[in-house]
Amino acid sequence: MTTNKLDISDVFCEFLEVAVHNILYTRKLYPETIFIPKRKYGVVVYQSIHPEVNSYICDCMKAVNYHLRKSQLKQFFIIIQSGDHIFEKIVFDIVKMNSDIQSDIYLLELEKNIRNFCLKLNSSCSYTDSLPLDTTFIIQIATTELSSLEFNDNPAFEEFPWTHCGLNDSVIANPDIIPLQTVDIGYLNMQIFIETSSNY
Repeated sequence: MTTNKLDISDVFCEFLEVAVHNILYTRKLYPETIFIPKRKYGVVVYQSIHPEVNSYICDCMKAVNYHLRKSQLKQFFIIIQSGDHIFEKIVFDIVKMNSDIQSDIYLLELEKNIRNFCLKLNSSCSYTDSLPLDTTFIIQIATTELSSLEFNDNPAFEEFPWTHCGLNDSVIANPDIIPLQTVDIGYLNMQIFIETSSNY
């Protein structure tokens, strides 16, 4: 198996996609009937079968993969909100990601970290409150201004353009922090945590 930067980007993007589906399931944003169980990373995960939900997630992942391959993805956010009020923000803070994976050529350490995250995600709900029935979600990313401009100018992505958010957009004032996973395996350094609002 050959493993390079593009392979890591694909694997990492797949992990983020799995994370989104499972967050929607564990936080009960949609009825359980639209999810099916699957085995991934050695644990049971849940995947949406709703066409519109899946289409939105898939389009978001195309942008994520684009910026990952250019080494310009800084943060990945899943925002859980109702109207203008944000209840929770799940943050994937990518400190470092590169293609030097000689110590983990089969990505076993990465898979172990992903498996641990999936297990912790299932138990994280005990630290969060129930959400209102009208709660929805959006995906946001933090990248460089140049990479964002290049993406939106790329004809391949013109049907799903991204809009610019200011630094103060999607901010939870004085959030409670729930740490989920720290990944530090040489070629990937990342913090995963949940910011929650005190006002549910």
